[in-house]
Amino acid sequence: MSSLRAAGLRVTPQRRAILQALEASDRPLSVEDIRQRLEQHGSGVPTIYRNLQSFVAMGWAEPILGPDQIMRFVRCRSGCHHHHLQCEGCGRTVEVETCGVEASLASLQGTSGFKVTRHHLQLFGLCPDCQK
Repeated sequence: MSSLRAAGLRVTPQRRAILQALEASDRPLSVEDIRQRLEQHGSGVPTIYRNLQSFVAMGWAEPILGPDQIMRFVRCRSGCHHHHLQCEGCGRTVEVETCGVEASLASLQGTSGFKVTRHHLQLFGLCPDCQK
């Protein structure tokens, strides 16, 4: 967990366990999912939220709003701008490093007068296993 130290965070059992829970899952996890996986650490919901907020700010995790309106978190591995593709069948989520919307955003800026500072694109589909 040298990345925690490099980011100026203390390496705590809770932080390590939250990152490990996110790393081990190919599906986004809710705070309750994470809390259940961390029961042996005695981590409460506020501690999990606080750490997830730090991880999101550092680009290590990203919140994804599910179709059930529950916020879940996925571990981000790329250090650059990316989006996620989520299977509507099983919930599996993968990072997509190509964006392709920059040209459209430049056009939108020209017509609207807004300066776009960031964007979030969430893609849904069926993974190869669920297509069978």
